[in-house]
Amino acid sequence: MNQLIEQLQTKLFTGRLNLGARDGPTWTLYFRLGRLIWQAGGSNADERWRRYLSQYCSNLDVTKLEGLVSPQENYREYCILAKLREQKLIEQQQLVSLITNLIAEVLFDIIQFVEAKRNGNNPAGQLSYTTVVGEVPGFLLAVIPTEEVLKQATQAWQEWRDAELASYSPNLYPVIQQLELLQGQASAKQIISLVDGTKTLRGLGQKSGRDALVLARFLMPLVKAGAIAFSPTPSPRKVGISQETGNLSSANNPNSSLKTEENTVIQVAPPATSKQIVSPSSAVNNPNSSLKTEENTVIQVAPPATSKQIVSPSSAVNNANSSLKTEENTVIQVAPPAASKAIIDASRPLVACVDDSPTICRSLEEILTQQGYRFVGIQDSLTAVLKLIKSKPDFIFLDLLMPKVNGYEICSQIRKTPSLKDVPVVILTGKDGIVDRMRTKLVGATDFLSKPVEADKVLNMLHKYLSV
Repeated sequence: MNQLIEQLQTKLFTGRLNLGARDGPTWTLYFRLGRLIWQAGGSNADERWRRYLSQYCSNLDVTKLEGLVSPQENYREYCILAKLREQKLIEQQQLVSLITNLIAEVLFDIIQFVEAKRNGNNPAGQLSYTTVVGEVPGFLLAVIPTEEVLKQATQAWQEWRDAELASYSPNLYPVIQQLELLQGQASAKQIISLVDGTKTLRGLGQKSGRDALVLARFLMPLVKAGAIAFSPTPSPRKVGISQETGNLSSANNPNSSLKTEENTVIQVAPPATSKQIVSPSSAVNNPNSSLKTEENTVIQVAPPATSKQIVSPSSAVNNANSSLKTEENTVIQVAPPAASKAIIDASRPLVACVDDSPTICRSLEEILTQQGYRFVGIQDSLTAVLKLIKSKPDFIFLDLLMPKVNGYEICSQIRKTPSLKDVPVVILTGKDGIVDRMRTKLVGATDFLSKPVEADKVLNMLHKYLSV
């Protein structure tokens, strides 16, 4: 796909590129003189559009915004953005960022689809394409640097794949599959409040103020334990938290019972909607696969007080304290997970890292999440300030030397932004000269931290400036 886009760019192509497969979604990319300007199609296209609209126009009513343009209008979403710009409801920089990230997300999905089909050796799943010359919106909102947005999407995919998430699409909907396996989790209330089956991984990331990759990493221990699974479609559930006891409540589930007395065994019948739950091994392209249990199987869960480790059905065979059989009506004994360090308390401070290096972002993420901090990594310096405004961090680590926009400029913008002007900003750099320190102070930096990042230095800096 990269080569195809590069060819269109070289030929200064103006028109649309249609991509699709017999057994998969279809996408459309729009070009003007070889530059990407818009996108359409793919999985959850409406969800993607509304998510970005609410993100960049958070102070406006999305339903009213969609009423600005007739449903029959060609390139309707593009026209809505034009109306917003015309009425000065969105700044040009925000508009460019919105369109860039929309295109990058679509490119990510295309790359993941191609990789999944290639690894599965499925010729029928290979993408075919057609080009239609001249079919583009009659006006131009923004010209997106094609190389940059393609690089952004490719890098995002590589990080997703490196996190061993290649078989999970961020367009899937996390759902609670075994409520009782959350019993004993320190952040059970937050998990249940967040994972309600109505939002994709990307949507949940936006709701929680985390990158979808970070959120997926947080959820994976629970996915492997069988507490959470993924559905290709929304799967709203009726589960709440007792206001009196704070315990998980499954009163709306006639097949489930939940007790909190010590040594009580909890019996849960298999979910009626289990066929809609996607298995880890094929969660990207096979909506018909599922995490299944045999008919009439009963799962017994030991009380959290006596649980010291997570035991998943897939690993129960090797666990002397659990049993796993395949015969009908067999009882499966599973110990619920202990409090997981991967789940971060939503009340904890949010720390942002603006650095174009994925390695630095990952290192900081590991250091901070192990200590219970929430984390957001931002690698695109052009959109850094906008993302900081939306995520509202309590502390910012900022790289000094980045392409496009350097740390000095970003720090200066942060100090001019009312919602960020008082947030501690610590500059990260490999340089440690007096001139650099003086210059960072002039633009409003709080402090200075030399690379490479080390856990004790990072945490000391947080304790110095952040009240936890």
